[in-house]
Amino acid sequence: MEQKNILNRSTINNEKNLLSLPVEKIDEYITLLKEFQQKSEVEAKFVEADLAQKKIEQLIKIKNKRKLLDAKTQQVDEKNELERTQKEELDEFNKKMDEQFYELNEKFQEMQNKLEEEHNSQLKDLQEKFQEKYNNYVIKPSPELINLNKKLELYVQMKDYQNAHQTKIDIANLTKKEKEKFEKEKFKNIQKEIENLQKKKKKNMKKKNLKIFKKKLKIYKKNNKMKQKDLNRKYNHHIINLKNIEH
Repeated sequence: MEQKNILNRSTINNEKNLLSLPVEKIDEYITLLKEFQQKSEVEAKFVEADLAQKKIEQLIKIKNKRKLLDAKTQQVDEKNELERTQKEELDEFNKKMDEQFYELNEKFQEMQNKLEEEHNSQLKDLQEKFQEKYNNYVIKPSPELINLNKKLELYVQMKDYQNAHQTKIDIANLTKKEKEKFEKEKFKNIQKEIENLQKKKKKNMKKKNLKIFKKKLKIYKKNNKMKQKDLNRKYNHHIINLKNIEH
């Protein structure tokens, strides 16, 4: 660019246009103005030299402003890039944690299936035990049934077949009633044992699950906290730098 009439060029007299230029281009104008200033000084054109000096000072201020704008733009770009990276890292971290919890859930399911098998096996053993116990158990007749049997013997001895027949019916009805009562008690006892077994199973399962969950949850929170802390540290450092430049 020629030095002639440089002070009258619209390019260097429009701050808005200058701010849109890269710093290197502004430096070119400053160099030309310095050359023009030196030339004017040599030629004793002090008014033009003074105008060139003032324009140089103005361009230096614009240059610094341009550099500041560039720095801010760079900081914003870095901030956006950091936020993108932060999001990607968090997404990757959450993905890994989801995979860990998926594996944990599979282990829980395996454990539950194992406990269920153990429970079914215990239940089967318990049922067989009770069946064996009650099948070999002779129902003890009630005093009322014993008394009816005595009456039956007496009626038979007395040849009182009518009362003997009725007593036989009464004995059969009472025997059936007592057998049904025995079966109910048998069922009730079995159910009670089954319920106790189920409660024990649930308690053991809950205890094991809770223990594993607490352990895994502690690791998860620790890792998550450390990851968040590292990401926030990087992000906050960037924000501090941006604020320093703004001021």
